[in-house]
Amino acid sequence: MDSDRISEQERLVNVSQPDLLPRELLKRGDPLEWRIEAYLCEADWSMVEDRDQRPAALLGCLRIGAEEAEFVNAAVNEWNRQGVSRLLRLLTAACEQQHKQGVRRLVAYAGNWESELINVYQRAGFRIIAVEPDYYQDCWSQSVRHGEVLRADRLMLERLASQREKAEGDLLRSTEREQQDVDAAPIIRRIELRDSRGLLTMKKQLDRETTSMLFEPGERRMTEGDQLEQIRILLRSPNSLIWVAESHGEIVGYLEASGGKVRRNQHTVYVVIGILEKYTGYGLGRQLFEHLFEWASRRHILRAELTVQAPNQRAYRLYRSMGFKLEGILRGALVIEGEPVDLYQMGCDLRRIERIRVDK
Repeated sequence: MDSDRISEQERLVNVSQPDLLPRELLKRGDPLEWRIEAYLCEADWSMVEDRDQRPAALLGCLRIGAEEAEFVNAAVNEWNRQGVSRLLRLLTAACEQQHKQGVRRLVAYAGNWESELINVYQRAGFRIIAVEPDYYQDCWSQSVRHGEVLRADRLMLERLASQREKAEGDLLRSTEREQQDVDAAPIIRRIELRDSRGLLTMKKQLDRETTSMLFEPGERRMTEGDQLEQIRILLRSPNSLIWVAESHGEIVGYLEASGGKVRRNQHTVYVVIGILEKYTGYGLGRQLFEHLFEWASRRHILRAELTVQAPNQRAYRLYRSMGFKLEGILRGALVIEGEPVDLYQMGCDLRRIERIRVDK
């Protein structure tokens, strides 16, 4: 019996606890530790088990947009014929599943020295579209023997949906759009790099609409490049993230959770939330906090903090209803339109939030 047939008989499983995946196998698929930490609990994982029910190949897929997903890690125990067959099986099944869910574009990355992995991606319909020079230059010593490929560059590969897959995805999206039109509700998703302009535009509009944000109109000096770099840093952080609320292609709200930078406070996030006036009063803030709580549970974040202006009672009541408690008052912390304004310091024990959900 050839290795392809052996691979087909082995069990393909979806992984419900990605933090239990073998670290050594994950590192074979991605040499950058910070990247593994950033996507480990956010990606959907599948793997092939050998006859002893040990992970023999794994694949992680992360949805990064309404019509785009990225394969963030692809690894096998051994790069032999059977290993190639296992990974190709995982990749084929995942591509089909993603396209059924409306994904038109799949992207993946591989080191310039990973010829076996590149070959698997190409057999699955991917093509190389870009090269990032020296991406991995700090991962290992650059000394190589004569004739070896210098391990430094990262290749970007892309797979677009076929006509049949596009038709299936169009039907699914048409149904989703009809439902959205009925609900008239924005969708909430993770921030993407392409959102830098839209997010900055929305923040500046918030500055003009309300005095509840920190900046006065025209005072926000951040450029689109600055916003893009901030998003890039947050996406690389294991304890920070931004969610955006999108309506008809425009960002109308956001929640930013910035994690602590040192060991003693890395279990804590500071929260900033903003919603355009037109979209307030429809439960959007509550939905954004629900996404925060779900993510925090997976990331083992134990505490959330925020501040709110004392006159902003609508926001204060929302935060209280979501589990935040008043922990202090900063008297006259801000001056707004010539008048001193108090700030409420609020905190939330996320372990208590999780227990309440379990009890329910």
